[in-house]
Amino acid sequence: MGDETRGMLHEAALRIFADKPDNVWEVLQGSGFDKALLPEHKGGAALRWTDACGILMLAGEYAAPAPLAEAMVGHWLLDQAGVEGATLPTIVSTHDEQIRASRSLDGWRVDGTLPRVPWGGACTHIAFILGAGTGAQLIVVARDAAGVSISSGRNLAGEPRDTLLLDDVVPLAVVAAPFDARELLSLAAVLRSALMAGAIERSLALAVEYANLRVQFGRPIGKFQAVQQNIAHLATQAAAARAAAEAGGEAIDEWLAGGGKPLTQSVAAPSAKIRTGEAASQACAIAHQVFGAIGFTEEHELHQFTKRLWSWRDECGNEAFWSRELGEQILAGDVGQTLWHAMVPTETSASGAAAESVGATQ
Repeated sequence: MGDETRGMLHEAALRIFADKPDNVWEVLQGSGFDKALLPEHKGGAALRWTDACGILMLAGEYAAPAPLAEAMVGHWLLDQAGVEGATLPTIVSTHDEQIRASRSLDGWRVDGTLPRVPWGGACTHIAFILGAGTGAQLIVVARDAAGVSISSGRNLAGEPRDTLLLDDVVPLAVVAAPFDARELLSLAAVLRSALMAGAIERSLALAVEYANLRVQFGRPIGKFQAVQQNIAHLATQAAAARAAAEAGGEAIDEWLAGGGKPLTQSVAAPSAKIRTGEAASQACAIAHQVFGAIGFTEEHELHQFTKRLWSWRDECGNEAFWSRELGEQILAGDVGQTLWHAMVPTETSASGAAAESVGATQ
């Protein structure tokens, strides 16, 4: 896909989110954004994961009440499993102790619990991965299959997070997974980071606008140095969150193209969730300080973003979880070399950059 086509898709998504239609999910589906990761001959746009993250940033920026991230990955996984006909697939990152898949003469059966499934009650299909390494299995279950029961739930932002109980359920597909369960969790964390980066940027925009409008002691509160410093700090957090989420999307593209490390060995993937989680904590605090009590009211839109940020921080692993994962990853190898390469450019890349700089000055 060329840059022009990617730009057109981005502009189309921006128009949809900015219009804020009541049926935003139907509009997104009608425009094909839920299947954008699929190849063109299967009704998709062959979108890169980096570009998908860009669209999810817009979804986060406009607090779109739509399961776009889950549907994008869900359609992609169902295509891997050879399952067709899904209108709203979702994904769940699970642990082997929560779910069991067994095989007998009459086929596969699945039992266990899938907790806090995004839009689990509204979806048509659920995709998840069990196991690690080459033994990992991609499993697809129909939500209306016999033996599936649902316990409704929501996160702090009001988004559906339903628990599915599976009792001797016959899955639609059990195939070799393209990657293992932990890598699916890493991928979901990067996409959640993209949503968070968009919501942080919107919180910044709202804080700047309000600081310029709210007058206290005869002048806008944005003229006070303390408020200016807080907003400047919020701006740096927004920039850092976007950079981290974009790096995570690029890591997915490099990995699936065969030129990069698996996400479980990547610095960029866990760092995306760590950095956006840290930024979200500070962004919510600063934005609500700027707005004061009005920012907590139901009528004001700020809470639509801060409640999502508080919820998304804990989903797909919070920053404490991914910090441990990243630390263990580094310590599992050559500590000095791995840690050094994680923190600074390698000697080869540094030498190349220096050579380019010298050449540019001649």
